[in-house]
Amino acid sequence: MKVFSRTWIWSGAITAFLLALTSNLTEACERQCQLNVSHAFADKYQLLSSLHFSTLSTKIEQSLFHGVPTTAYSSTEATNAIQHLQEAVTNAQRAWDMPLFRTVFDTIFVDEPQFRGDCNEPHRVDQPALGVNWTMADCHAMDYICGNPPSICHFLPMIKTRIERKLAEQLETTIGGSSGIVGGGISENGGGSADEADVYANFLGPALSKIVMTHPKLEMYQATIHGNLNQIQEIVKDQIVVETSYLMPGAGPVKNEKWKAEWDLEIKLLLLSFP
Repeated sequence: MKVFSRTWIWSGAITAFLLALTSNLTEACERQCQLNVSHAFADKYQLLSSLHFSTLSTKIEQSLFHGVPTTAYSSTEATNAIQHLQEAVTNAQRAWDMPLFRTVFDTIFVDEPQFRGDCNEPHRVDQPALGVNWTMADCHAMDYICGNPPSICHFLPMIKTRIERKLAEQLETTIGGSSGIVGGGISENGGGSADEADVYANFLGPALSKIVMTHPKLEMYQATIHGNLNQIQEIVKDQIVVETSYLMPGAGPVKNEKWKAEWDLEIKLLLLSFP
């Protein structure tokens, strides 16, 4: 007859308890997951924000010399001036792109509510075996905010709204000098001026000064060209406000027509590939 000691019985009970417990545990989106997902979002929003810098560059080509007599410059001087300012726009876009990843990362994993923390209670999904991906069913089932990939997947529309609201406000300030997106809503009149915008203060302004120094005949029209640049910045700023009007509280998930539907699936599949 087999004799079972109390120690063996107690050890077996603990083992069974631990097995039952670990079956309900789900791992969070760890560092590699967080970095890759943030980069995936940042890459998409870099493409979207580049459209506004492209508009800025196009408007400069179209309107820089509005109100300036053609006798004040040659076609070569005009081409050189436009190219110099467009290079400044390119540099401004690069400067904008640099912190984009960090902004996206903080919006998902640092700002409240954070997609971090315990995902065990209430139980919604089971951790897949090593080497096995989460499923779209897990994405659908994980209906509260916590740290695992299915939760981020489930709340993707809300995350997109959070990211785009923050980026829209930053981009409007960067290009236009003030933000009309205040407290998550759209104000009627943001303070400040285009001269205060990072794009003008650090890029277009110095480029304009260099153009005037290089082409002395344009010096007497510097104020006109400066006004044209400010007007162009205001046009792009207004476009950003119009495009982000759906970001007001209660407007629901992001409905950005420039956001491609296949990007959602791409990011979801990336998320669900992490343990």
